[in-house]
Amino acid sequence: MIEINLSVQNILDGHGIEIAIIGMMVVFTALTLISAFISLLPSVLRIVNFIYPIKDPLSLPDSSDTPKDEILAAIGSALHAAEIGK
Repeated sequence: MIEINLSVQNILDGHGIEIAIIGMMVVFTALTLISAFISLLPSVLRIVNFIYPIKDPLSLPDSSDTPKDEILAAIGSALHAAEIGK
């Protein structure tokens, strides 16, 4: 018959306390880094927005638009309206 010894000595012999402390330190460090990342994210996004500004989607089209682009847009709009009417 197999004898199972459930004592604190097994934890001490297997370095269980050290492993548990190291595990808690790893989790604490990871959570601290995640928290720091979340708190710094607005500042980083402001810098990114300054470097790569978002164009206003409601602004007038650029002069580089050719009549061909306008015709294609009208065709696409008509096709979309025809699909909605079905």
